[in-house]
Amino acid sequence: MKIGVMLFGCSVLLASAVASAEPVILSSGWTADFSPSIAEGANRSTAVFQLRGSYRVSLPSKGDVFFDTTCVGIETDTTVGKDVTAKGTGRCEMKDKDGDKLLSAIDTVYDGITFTLQGGTGKWKAATGQLVSREVFTSQADTRWTGFGSGKGEITVSK
Repeated sequence: MKIGVMLFGCSVLLASAVASAEPVILSSGWTADFSPSIAEGANRSTAVFQLRGSYRVSLPSKGDVFFDTTCVGIETDTTVGKDVTAKGTGRCEMKDKDGDKLLSAIDTVYDGITFTLQGGTGKWKAATGQLVSREVFTSQADTRWTGFGSGKGEITVSK
């Protein structure tokens, strides 16, 4: 009987230590600077980018959390006829008001970013999840784009 009670107690402790995924709403304003493109062939070119922006992540347990965000990566454009497709990868560091960082890998397409959360520092040390943002551009020059993003996803933050 004592073993049964101990096992039950341990399972309750383990269950309370496991965090569950929370739904997230994401919004942002940003500027992205691109290097000059380098040709990879007749219809492909690649550029390096750096994105700087402010992101708001709304979580049920924490409310609105604001981040100063920097992302770097590489993006390849492929032209077929008059259609251009863009695809890229990179890394982001999102720093909150306390200086704690949320880190992620990113995959980009022309009008979107998928963030795969990979931990960080402080309160974000064990964070995991995925956020998907759709982008709307306010200006597009050769080497500088500005815009707004909005999206949703899930995040798990250990207790």
